Amino acid sequence: MLGIALMIACCLVSGFDAVRTMRDGRDPERRLRWFLVAAGLLVAGGICVAVGSALA
Repeated sequence: MLGIALMIACCLVSGFDAVRTMRDGRDPERRLRWFLVAAGLLVAGGICVAVGSALA
């Protein structure tokens, strides 16, 4: 359950970043930071899902 929630959070962070980029323009430092946050959430969610399915 936690893994799925983290993957959904990844989508929300990516969507928020995309909307902010369209509105404010491109700032490479900010885009890279939010990309890394979204990637970290996705990897953490994938690990949680893999561990959960292995234990079930």
